[in-house]
Formats: sequence, C-alpha cells, structure tokens
Amino acid sequence: MQSTNAGQATIDGAEQRPMFALFAVWRLLAALMVMLYHFCAFGPEAYRQFAMDAEVFTALLDLFFIVSGFLIWVHYAQKLNSSGDYGTFLLRRLARLYPLHLLTLGIFCIAWLIISIAGLDVQLTEFYSFRELMRQLVLVNAWGMSDGLAFNFVSWSLSAEWFCYLAFPLIVMTFRKTGLLGLIAMLALAIALLEGLTYFKVIPFPTWLDANTWGAYRVFADFIMGAIIAVVAHKRLIAIQSHWYAWAALALALLVMFFDPAWGYGNIIAITIALYIAAQVEINAPERSAYLMPLMPLAIVSFGIYMWHPVFTASILGLGWLMILEPLQIIGFAPVIAGAVIVTIATALLSARFFEAPARRMILSLSQKRFSGDLVGGAVRKTS
Repeated sequence: MQSTNAGQATIDGAEQRPMFALFAVWRLLAALMVMLYHFCAFGPEAYRQFAMDAEVFTALLDLFFIVSGFLIWVHYAQKLNSSGDYGTFLLRRLARLYPLHLLTLGIFCIAWLIISIAGLDVQLTEFYSFRELMRQLVLVNAWGMSDGLAFNFVSWSLSAEWFCYLAFPLIVMTFRKTGLLGLIAMLALAIALLEGLTYFKVIPFPTWLDANTWGAYRVFADFIMGAIIAVVAHKRLIAIQSHWYAWAALALALLVMFFDPAWGYGNIIAITIALYIAAQVEINAPERSAYLMPLMPLAIVSFGIYMWHPVFTASILGLGWLMILEPLQIIGFAPVIAGAVIVTIATALLSARFFEAPARRMILSLSQKRFSGDLVGGAVRKTS
C-alpha cells in the first residue's frame, strides 16, 4: 500500500523521502548538453555554430548546483548537530566526489607528461603547472586562486561544491536561528557581495554568473537558493501533482535562456521557478515519478558523464578527430561524435560500478575501522 504524508511516501509502513527523480533526470539532461557542447566545439563549422548557439544555455550549470544545494539540504540539514556529524558529512561527500576526480586528474597528468616529453606546443596546457596541480589535489582551484581552467577543466565545479560543503553548516545555522527569512537575507547578501566583487574586478568575469575559477562563491549562492527551495517546497503551499507543470516550467526556463541570454537573473529566476514546481510535484505525489524509473541507471551516473567527457573531448575529438581522422577525410564528424557519446556514457556506467562505488566503500570502511579502533584503544587505556 502507498500513501503520502508530509511529503513522504509510506510503503508497507516504512517512511521514505521522495526520490526527486525529476531532479536526477534534469541533471542528466544538463550533463548531456554540456558534453555535446564541448564535443561540437571541435567539429566542422555547422557543429561549432551549434556549440556557440548552445552557450545561451550555460545557466543549466546553475541548475546543477541549485539541485545539489536542495538535495544536500534535504538529506543532511537535520543531521548536522555536532562536530562529529559535520565530519561524517564531509567524509561522505569526499568519498562520493574525490575518487573520480583523482582518477581523471591522473589521466590528464599522464597526458601532460607525454606532451612535455614530446615537446609539443598544445594550447590546452597553457595553465598546467605543479602549483595548479596542487590546487586541483586539494580542491581549491575554484576559490579565486587559479588563472584559468587546467587538467580536467570541469573540475572547477567540484572545487566549488567542496567549498559549499565546508560552508554548509553556516547555511544550516542561519536557518535554525533566523528561519526562512534569514536564508533569504543570506542569499541577498551573498549576491550583493558577488556583484560588488565583480564591479571592482576582483572577480574577473563580466558577471559572477559566468565565474568558474571564482566559481566557489557563485555556487555558494546557488546552494543557498537550493536550501530555500527545499524549505518552501516542504511547506506544500500549492497542491499541484502533475509532472506536466514541472516540464512546462523547465521548457519556459529554456525559452528564457534562448531569447534573453544576456539577462542572467532572468535565467536564474526561471530555473528557480522550474525547480520549485518540480520539488513541489515530487513532494505532493512521489509515486507519479514511476515513469522516470527506466532512466535512473543513466541519471545516477550524470556526475560520471560530466567528469569523464573532458577525457574523451581531448582524446577522441582533440587527438583522434582533429589530428588524425579529419586530415585523412575517411569518416564524417557525426559518427565520431556519436562514438564519443557512447564511449563516455559506457565509461561512466562502468566507472560507477567498478571504481567509484568500491572506492567509496573503501574510504568509508577505513574511516569506520579507524574510529572503532580509537574507541577500543580508549577503552583499553581507561581500564588499564
């Protein structure tokens, strides 16, 4: 039997949170669009033009981050009650992100070594250095310390998310002390600071909404927005249950990006409305997400698709197409890009199962053993 209560699904007496399958599928779509954007930039003129046209949808990255803020709030906001809880939270997030980051970073380091030994003049390695490598290893490359994107160029988003994980208790404490109005004030203050830093050229981008090497602070604002959406959606202010409302709102957000790409706040407002409606629908009627379940095996590896696609952008498109296949004119670009998409998705699926999940379990189990050992050692010392 199924019933809903306060936004939760009860199945055979066990309470479960909504899966927010819409968010998972939307993140998958955003990851696929980012992948195609980067792949097409290496193609013939028509594909490069498509990539240039697709730049109007770059605000979908903020959808990624707002959803992250929402889900982190839903799963962890009530669990952060001590320094131990905070440590467990950070460890779980690090175990989720860091293994794949380290693996893809290592692949780019090998490529950098080969390029250096061969003495090749590759423009993409402009910002490669041991100092930048250290920034990547400790995940501070999106904190305003890097001059440009290097190695796995999308890793700036991991650095930004890591910053938000470190600062997440600040969001939680603000809400506990001042409620929803406090979160709204916090968001307004964050945006004002970002605007000021951009105006005085501290953030070296036309708008902070485009920042990547300074992306940590942009993403922090997105995280606050995600938390606000979660709080408001769980108040169940509107009774909508149909997914058509959510998909229509997403379509409207895409139209706003397409027709008015220069007004960044319009994009963010449209995305926020779409995410709020999607969250409200899922909370009101979580059972209606059943039609999305066939997409879940792909949706849960959207992070892997996002992280792996630069590897194949450099190898299949940069090396294979530009340096070998295009000069030989033995195959068109369409089969190459289709192959790159298939290889990326297959690699993400295999990586999730055979590398990321085992690595995550190992990290968490080692920390538990260490914690258990400390407890036993402490008990022995107390009794001796």
